[in-house]
Amino acid sequence: MAKCERLIRASLLACTMLSVMITVLVVASVFSETMRFFSNVSAFDFFFGTEWSPQTAMRADQAGGSGTFGAVPVFLGTFLVTLIAMAVAAPLGLFSAIYLAVYASPRFRLWIKPVLEILAGVPSVVYGYFAVITMAPMLRAGGEMLGLSIASESALTAGTVMGIMITPYVMSISEDVISAVPKSLSLGSLAMGATQSETVKKVILPAALPGVVSALLLGISRGVGETMVVVMAAGMAAKLTVNPLESVTTATVQIMTLLVGDHEFDSDKTRAAFALGFSLFIMTLFLNILAVIIVKKYRERYD
Repeated sequence: MAKCERLIRASLLACTMLSVMITVLVVASVFSETMRFFSNVSAFDFFFGTEWSPQTAMRADQAGGSGTFGAVPVFLGTFLVTLIAMAVAAPLGLFSAIYLAVYASPRFRLWIKPVLEILAGVPSVVYGYFAVITMAPMLRAGGEMLGLSIASESALTAGTVMGIMITPYVMSISEDVISAVPKSLSLGSLAMGATQSETVKKVILPAALPGVVSALLLGISRGVGETMVVVMAAGMAAKLTVNPLESVTTATVQIMTLLVGDHEFDSDKTRAAFALGFSLFIMTLFLNILAVIIVKKYRERYD
């Protein structure tokens, strides 16, 4: 029995170390290519430049641009689309989770939650078709009624559809977390004379804050990493704009563009994709650290 236990512990340790090793190798490979890119391209120009035109000549005898790698329009487009997506997904997902966990009857929750979670399994390319065929014409028609000119490919269209796509993730995790809050907390609040809505706002949501923050972070990560919806609904032009009615591009779209096709791998144009990917990794890491700090401070008030 002791030998079996040791074998199981060794297997679990090996799996854990393998996961850590894979993570380290992934980060190291992206980091090494990023450093090679910055050895030829100024990091200042990359992070603060306002013109993104990565086309370069592949051979000395071939005509082509010298390449301009100012990533501000790319990061700005990523931020804009993700912001619109979370403006849709955060209230829809959170309010749906509150209703299912607090107000809905057990019978209704039993069948409606799996139906809503089906949306999480729909391929992103299907959402892209939905954005192009349904959402874009609908938004353009609504914009014309209001006297607004909305491009056929716009950040608003991509962000709205991406928000619909993210909503099931936010809803499912938030509902599980809210349902896991001890009933004694809500019953005690109700016994003191608080209403159901006051109990949700003052007791349940503060207790479920870590899980809700995790759900929102997952939604942000999902939005930052989405490609197909943005390609089909927002376009691929890198524009320095914060107007949601215009076409924009995101970092993941540019990564796909730089790596797909017949390209020379050992070039600044291709390595720019690694620089964008590593930048997204740093941004996601920063968001996770910030969320941990916020949750820790908030927990100290309620422990």
